[in-house]
Amino acid sequence: MNKISLFAAGSLRLACGPLLKVFEQETGQQVEVTFGPAGLLRQRIELGERPQLFASANLDHPQRLVACGLAQQVQPFTRNKLCATVRNIPALTEPDLLALLCDPKWRVGTSTPIADPSGDYALQLFERLEQLLPGQGRALSARSLELVGGLDSVPIPAGRLAAHYLIEQQQADIFLGYASYACALAAYPQIKVRMLPAVLDFNVTYGMCLLDEDCVAALSLAAFILSDRGQRILQRWGMLPLH
Repeated sequence: MNKISLFAAGSLRLACGPLLKVFEQETGQQVEVTFGPAGLLRQRIELGERPQLFASANLDHPQRLVACGLAQQVQPFTRNKLCATVRNIPALTEPDLLALLCDPKWRVGTSTPIADPSGDYALQLFERLEQLLPGQGRALSARSLELVGGLDSVPIPAGRLAAHYLIEQQQADIFLGYASYACALAAYPQIKVRMLPAVLDFNVTYGMCLLDEDCVAALSLAAFILSDRGQRILQRWGMLPLH
């Protein structure tokens, strides 16, 4: 039996293990999953690689594949939001987070825009900050550090969480990443996860597309992800409901 080939955004890694385990047990189908920044995965597809299913951390990348004629439609399947992981010291855990983001003495790390939707969402956060406090969003965008998710980024060691690793390695004091990692990051006393203030907060939508509409097994996987059981597994691992 051929394995289903799935390209999935790296932020789905925690949820995909349990989700795919249940799917494989119930259907007998096997899934070969490749994780990575969704923008880079989309580029690989455009260059000729052909997974049966692509699960992106945004809607733009699968929509581009539709525009290129490589897929027929995009299906939203879950949501997420950003959070800030900080070094667990009073100077970073006690003050207002908005003030910390505006303070140039703190190094703020992000993922890489275009290559990774998380980096694009960080730019959206900077735009919101600019609307709220003119000049501050532009300043934060200019000094932020694109540490992961790019084609030339230094890889995060296997089994490590980016926010914890980057702060531990003294590469950043604050890392802007996905809130779906909050529970996993809570296991590390050296860091603390802080939710964004309401004025900066927003939800983001993940989308998937089939690249082989004739693959019955891939269709069944997409259907399982959208099923009540699949959605419960995603939410158990930090993802947000669609509605």
